[in-house]
Amino acid sequence: MYSVTFLISLTFVVIMSKEGDLPKLPIKNRKIGTTGISLIVIGLSLLSIYILWASFGYIGPSFSSDVLNLQQSTLRAQYHLPEEPVVTDPAVLQTPPSLRQFLTDNATSSPTNATSSPTNATSSPTNATSSPTNATDQASGNTQVSIVPGASTLTDTAYSPNPVEVTVGQTVVWTNDDSAFHTVTSGPAGAADAGKVFDSGLTGPTALTSKGKTFEHTFDTAGEYPYFCTLHPAMVGTVMVN
Repeated sequence: MYSVTFLISLTFVVIMSKEGDLPKLPIKNRKIGTTGISLIVIGLSLLSIYILWASFGYIGPSFSSDVLNLQQSTLRAQYHLPEEPVVTDPAVLQTPPSLRQFLTDNATSSPTNATSSPTNATSSPTNATSSPTNATDQASGNTQVSIVPGASTLTDTAYSPNPVEVTVGQTVVWTNDDSAFHTVTSGPAGAADAGKVFDSGLTGPTALTSKGKTFEHTFDTAGEYPYFCTLHPAMVGTVMVN
């Protein structure tokens, strides 16, 4: 808007600068020169810019969100609804709003959700420090897979190690080492049979709602099993069962 005002003013100055185009004041006054006309036009342009800035320029980039928040607050007060809570938890902020209710449901569900199975609770400390190439827990015989920190921004490195190779009858244990909510769901993302072989789910004791949560599955049939995160479909992994 400011650029358009300036260009119009500049064009007017150029036109008025031509010989014979200068306006005349009433009789008894002198003709205003080209310099005077130019200064008047520039002054009017600057005044217009200042008026525009005073009306709109102070708004800033957060204007839309501020107006939206004000409208929501007004409507909530009008219809006697509770105020929208302020979210500061990083795990909640990384979870889509439509799925945040599952975080609350899991946090207030039965005590079973807060404790993992005896096998997971007594596993060797080696699990936390094992390298990606050695994922088998020597104590339990389970294969450990980590959902790494920042997994929601990754693809085939979100699950580590990936791919993981096990034998028939062996159990794979996934541990959420990230602060965000994730899932371990069998099949390619978008497939009709996704989650039919195994799925940590969005609710219940196996849901990987927060850091430290675990999910396990025992593979009884040889084959290649792709899996992904339903909340972050770019996160993918593969279990190869021999």
